[in-house]
Amino acid sequence: MLIFSGVWLVFLAIPAFSILSGSAAPELKVLGMAALAVFVVIYLGSFLYPWPVRALSLWANTLGVTVALVLCVVASLPAAGLTALNCLPFVLAVWVFPHPMRVGIPAALAITAVSVTAALWFAGPEDSFWLIAPLALTLVIIVTMRFAQEREARTQALQQALALSRQREQVGRDVHDVLGHSLTVITLKTELARRLLDADPERAKTELDEVLGLSRRSLAEVRHAVGGLHTPDLGAQLAAARTAFDAAGIPARLPDAASVSGLPADHRELFAWCLREAVTNVIRHSGAGRCTVSITADRLTVADDGVGLGTPSHRPGGASGLSQGPTAVASPGHGLRGMSHRVAQAGGTLTLSETDPGRDRPGTTLEVHL
Repeated sequence: MLIFSGVWLVFLAIPAFSILSGSAAPELKVLGMAALAVFVVIYLGSFLYPWPVRALSLWANTLGVTVALVLCVVASLPAAGLTALNCLPFVLAVWVFPHPMRVGIPAALAITAVSVTAALWFAGPEDSFWLIAPLALTLVIIVTMRFAQEREARTQALQQALALSRQREQVGRDVHDVLGHSLTVITLKTELARRLLDADPERAKTELDEVLGLSRRSLAEVRHAVGGLHTPDLGAQLAAARTAFDAAGIPARLPDAASVSGLPADHRELFAWCLREAVTNVIRHSGAGRCTVSITADRLTVADDGVGLGTPSHRPGGASGLSQGPTAVASPGHGLRGMSHRVAQAGGTLTLSETDPGRDRPGTTLEVHL
């Protein structure tokens, strides 16, 4: 701000030249140059310390600065003449830029009106055009710059708000994807342990130990997700999916972790997020008897033989807006919205279709293509 406000001081060369080249007495020239020097110091100081007296309001501080600047202008008048009016834009600037526009612009208009009136009083109407036109043009330029500054500030604030909103959405998706899958598996294992408590206590204890370990890992993942640090591993997610299907009693065919280790890192991360959500949806909503997962370099496919897309209550992720037909694009439902957003950000497509169209239980096939 200091550089922006100080660069315009070059225009004070006009009254300085008038003082040095004029016919005023030497003492008046010294007074005029000293007044200009003090003017520069006060002007720049008002931008460095716009609120020097904290006990007073900002406008009261600026009013004090204005009085000091006007006194400097008055002191330079005998030697500089009407060229001292070149100081007026700087007086306007100390009001227009540090203050809100509702305060700065009316103050600048009032100062301009008073200055023009005083100049006309002393100079006479014959010089009115050369007094009023430059001052009016200066005021228009300063106000226009202030409006541009305000617009830029609002644009930056909007960009920051949008960035914050995107960060919140990202954290929300991460937490949903982490907790949605983990809580599903924890629920299934807890139900299994409850059924085994009397018949097979040792097996029930093993299941509860796994629940404890899963809950601890989930807590760590949530902390990483909130911190923006969590990146799921596709190999680990395949193992977690196998465990989840076993707990749900759904036979599943999944690729080995070794078969996906050579995929690009960004593909592995995206497929891991999508696989987590897809497996959670199959377990929660599909009523499937089996599930098949296949992964290639640019495609993830999760197919089940469940109830399909026809019943809203069974739509993956609770989605209620999926169109019925051979192919449907993922829509509402928090889980599918988050997955679809991730895929779109990666430049891919996410589609849902029936695995076996026309059957009573057509199943659902989710496909992510990059």
